[in-house]
Amino acid sequence: MGRLEAAVIERAFPKLLGDLSRMTTAGTLFGLVRELVPEAMPDPEVFEDVVQLLAALDEGLLPERALRLSFELAQLARAGFSPRLDACGVCGKRPEPGRATDFDPRRGFIVCQSCGGAAYRLRASTRDAWRLACAGDFQSAASAEWTPEDLEVSARAVESFLQHLLLRRPRTG
Repeated sequence: MGRLEAAVIERAFPKLLGDLSRMTTAGTLFGLVRELVPEAMPDPEVFEDVVQLLAALDEGLLPERALRLSFELAQLARAGFSPRLDACGVCGKRPEPGRATDFDPRRGFIVCQSCGGAAYRLRASTRDAWRLACAGDFQSAASAEWTPEDLEVSARAVESFLQHLLLRRPRTG
């Protein structure tokens, strides 16, 4: 068994450490990373994402809830669980540009109205932010224009998607 004998702090995040809400967000997202990344398997891209997340939380310039959602989507995509947002998962029909779509978290894809729709309605701009996050740019996705309703619907949809994928109980907060 190895043991740590020395460590050097290369970068500190003092504002993050002084804000309980930001620390809670970071802790919750670390838990997600722990669930998605196989144990004892280094992943430099995920590590870089975590460093960027900590920096963004420390700076406090991005909306915390949008940052959390965007980071969750980015990590799901890195782990191979990206939701299908480009076309209806039932019939393959692509949504018209600028049109809202319905997302089914149990199946992990959008469903057009002709195929029965789904539980969560995503505005086109919200779907675009989701796609940006799934492509790995969670900071740009977090800085998109999120309405309070977009954030609420997205939070419920992503949480439901996570619950289904990871077979876990809902988080609080």
